[in-house]
Amino acid sequence: MGWLARLLRFFSKARFRVLGLRTIKDIPTEQFNQIMQDLIDSGWIKTYEYSWPDAWIDWGCVKLKKNGKRLRFEWDNWTEGSIEGKPDILQDIARTRGLKVIDEWRWSEYDDNY
Repeated sequence: MGWLARLLRFFSKARFRVLGLRTIKDIPTEQFNQIMQDLIDSGWIKTYEYSWPDAWIDWGCVKLKKNGKRLRFEWDNWTEGSIEGKPDILQDIARTRGLKVIDEWRWSEYDDNY
């Protein structure tokens, strides 16, 4: 991995820690899509969606916001879905759907490969 990629990963992980974020990862695609739709139906507003021509083929991203709280939904065709946000919100999502919240950035597990 080049120095620029390492630098970007470093800042992404630092941002994650500084903001006190958590992750739910490895969410099957169907369940991932249902969680996102359920939240939108309950008043969460979509503030961003990755919309380049390759969106949702290899990777996709949606950001939701409600009452000053934010969630980031990411999907890729290798590990499927993940949700990043504050622990209290993620614990509620995880508890009602049988998922697990972790305290690492979604891509951290790949750091040892470089």
